[in-house]
Amino acid sequence: MNLKGTVLALAYMVFSCLVGNAQKIMEVGEMQISLALQTYSAPIKNKSITGELLSVAGERFQKGIGVHSASKIKIKINDGQRFTAKVGVNDSKIDYSSEQITSIPLTDGKRMFYEISDTKKQFVGVEGNEGGVSNGSVKFILLHNGKEVYNSGIMRKGQPFKEVDITVKGGMLEMIVDDAGDGESGDHAVWADPKITYFEVPPIMVAYDYQGERPEQSKEISSGLKDLISYLPEIKMPLPEPEYDWLINNEQAKASVYRSGTGKDIVLTNGLVARVFRLLPNLATIDYVNQMTGESLLRSVSNEGTLVLDGKEYTIGGLSGQPEFGYTLMEWLDTMLVAPNSFMIQDFEVKDISDRLEWKRVRWASNTQMPSGKELIFTLAKNDILVKVHYALYDGIPTLSKWIEVINKGDIMVQLNEFKLEQLAMVEGESLVDVPQYFEKPNIHIETDYAFGAMQQKTSDKTTFWETDPRYTSQTNYAMQLPAMLEVKPPLGPNTAIAIGDTLTTFRVWETPFDSYDKERNGLFIRKMYRTISPWATENPIFLHLTSTDTKKIKEAVDQCAEVGYEMIILSFGSGLDMEKESAEYYKKFKKYVDYAKSKGIELGGYSLLSSRWISDEVDVINPETGKRGGMIFGSSPCLSSDWGYNYFRKIKTFFNETGMSVFENDGSYPGNVCASTTHAHHNGLEDSQWKQYAQIQGLYKWMRAKGIYMNVPDFYINSGTNKTGIGYREVNWSLPRARQLVLGRQNLYDGLWKTIPSMSWTFVPLTEYHGGGEEATLEPLKDHLVEYESHMMQNYGAGVQACYRGPRLYDTPETKAVVTKVINWYKKYRDILNSDVVHLKRPSGKDWDGFLHVNPKLKEKGFVMVFNPLDKDVVREIKLPLYYTGISKTAYVREKEGPGKKYNLDREYEINVKVTIPANSYTWLVVE
Repeated sequence: MNLKGTVLALAYMVFSCLVGNAQKIMEVGEMQISLALQTYSAPIKNKSITGELLSVAGERFQKGIGVHSASKIKIKINDGQRFTAKVGVNDSKIDYSSEQITSIPLTDGKRMFYEISDTKKQFVGVEGNEGGVSNGSVKFILLHNGKEVYNSGIMRKGQPFKEVDITVKGGMLEMIVDDAGDGESGDHAVWADPKITYFEVPPIMVAYDYQGERPEQSKEISSGLKDLISYLPEIKMPLPEPEYDWLINNEQAKASVYRSGTGKDIVLTNGLVARVFRLLPNLATIDYVNQMTGESLLRSVSNEGTLVLDGKEYTIGGLSGQPEFGYTLMEWLDTMLVAPNSFMIQDFEVKDISDRLEWKRVRWASNTQMPSGKELIFTLAKNDILVKVHYALYDGIPTLSKWIEVINKGDIMVQLNEFKLEQLAMVEGESLVDVPQYFEKPNIHIETDYAFGAMQQKTSDKTTFWETDPRYTSQTNYAMQLPAMLEVKPPLGPNTAIAIGDTLTTFRVWETPFDSYDKERNGLFIRKMYRTISPWATENPIFLHLTSTDTKKIKEAVDQCAEVGYEMIILSFGSGLDMEKESAEYYKKFKKYVDYAKSKGIELGGYSLLSSRWISDEVDVINPETGKRGGMIFGSSPCLSSDWGYNYFRKIKTFFNETGMSVFENDGSYPGNVCASTTHAHHNGLEDSQWKQYAQIQGLYKWMRAKGIYMNVPDFYINSGTNKTGIGYREVNWSLPRARQLVLGRQNLYDGLWKTIPSMSWTFVPLTEYHGGGEEATLEPLKDHLVEYESHMMQNYGAGVQACYRGPRLYDTPETKAVVTKVINWYKKYRDILNSDVVHLKRPSGKDWDGFLHVNPKLKEKGFVMVFNPLDKDVVREIKLPLYYTGISKTAYVREKEGPGKKYNLDREYEINVKVTIPANSYTWLVVE
């Protein structure tokens, strides 16, 4: 290498080092401040300890941590370099004589003050020597590796803030606020804008080592638990791997609860997946087994979640003292201790799974049964709070569900600030020394019913967090960044009050481990899960999207639907329907339409827009960054916890009750917007806004599910009771020329059915002009475009996916009617297999044939093949059909359309080769028996 090349190489290396080690900033308030140690209440992010705005001597701060003496925050610095902050005593305007202020006596004779309303509990101070709350005086102290590196001296309320700027490299930093000698009353201290600059490995907040007595089980409870365990049947460990493929035959996969030979452990298993719990000296998950592979999913013993109550963090069960977090030796368990500050197990029970919501069955569905299985319920307690941890393990699928109830048995309201439904130390998905752009996650599917803001599950998931585990010091990743801690939690809040005697129930999580990395097989795992846990999603009525509310048009559409075998009409957007209109005459008008449709065997319903619109400054969600509306999802959006929001839901329910409609298409559903308003009637502020708005929308959908109302919602609310969401398409593509719509439409079908079942999704067919495009994009007049019309129907019904056929009618001539009738009769004849899961054969490319295969080992027609030809000439192709998931093992009989069957012997890969002729710009289909 010449001199110039050497210099350039060295320069590149230096540049790479500088870029790779660029300085970053960690805001201390974004860390897990609930781990702090504090005598009264708990630290608060971006507010004072009293819940007021951050303000020192009139100087406002947007970010910081409000604390109360004595307070200690401990941070492991890692690659931290510098700590900066501003410190002082917060201003306050609280009137402690107000009727909203409630006091609780303390053991030292003084009182602790709370501001309490029907929906909120806020700590506001501790009584001083003269009966009220003093002005307060504090000292801010920083210890670095145990050595004092900063002391503010005495600071009092009303004095200006002081700036802190110190060097901290490695080790531990302790942020301490102490009383300055005149008592702790009024010591409302503020760490304003606290930041740590660092390079590669970020600083993390850690808990103080526990000092004092650990909670212990009473002898009575311990004895009772041992008795309960002894009544269970015993299972031998290690757990066996199944000798069957549950995707072909799942009848052996039955959920049950067993005891192991230790006398301390119980096992929840269905032969596919198992969770193992230790109950003595406290409840903890000690193993999570993928029995399909024989692998343990868990690195170390894990708790059952965490709660932050009145600002303080508590673990639900849990054991401490594990010496290594990369693996677990079962012999370690007997030396482990009860985790400090934890809820203690009191009892457990086993029962059959109960229905999680009411489903009124009024129409065809491929699965009409709610799931069966076993529910295991643990009861834990701390002080006057009970926690019930529910596990539901299903028969037939490798899926475990979990949720928690928090019950206030005390004599004062309690505030649930945050919770983690899961906090599992999982085996890492990959083990890398360096930090990639994306880590591979563990091979398990996680989802909850607290999902919003997207059509697909993956992008609507807001509750699955793969975090780092600072305890896992033996990991290969130098920066300690392996995402090996699964936390399932809401992204914000709930920060909601639990009144005396009330119960708060969390959302549910479903966990499904895979047994391979095969895309099709993993997709089938998820699809079988939906069919089981949310069977209403298998309803799949044939519907028209009608674009008019004119009486004549509606009756004509009803008559046409009845003539050709359609089952439902949805009054589409732009039809003129307004469900928010409160008028007896209006209700009467649409009830007549409903009654007429019912007389012809047709269901009638319609469209309503919710969130994707602006209402007013008073109603819309408030942007926490600006304090105004705008800049949110949809730009602006109404707050569902405003009076307007409550009235919307009341109006919708009234409309359905008065008219008898049985179909609801809810566009612009709740997208997950937060709201910083403090004046909306049904939430307190930012922290509870998402939780309470979601409760509103989920409540509506559950109500409709119980009423038997069919729901199309273009967001993933399937697990909350809705039936369909969009399969995934670009709206303006329906303005493209008809031939292009067909190929792109098949791509949407092919891509959209990897992780969803056909009945869960809709696609689109614009009978009239849509987003422009003119004559060459439009099917009307239908008689002039019968080939394209039939092709749309065949590829959609052939995939088992309903389309929104949007227009004023289904046919315009006897010839058009005959084509529609032929397709609908064909679909109904093969409805069961066409609604079965899809195995992907070949994605549409426009260059050659494409197609897919429906499979169902439980039917007479075990396979159904749809193949398409986008070319202008007939093609003859030998197509390989993978028949493993049909359940056929040796011999298959295949017929083209209604022709004679031909015998094929399956090879060792359960495949056959079939020669087919596919007409130009057309399709053909095969039945496998």
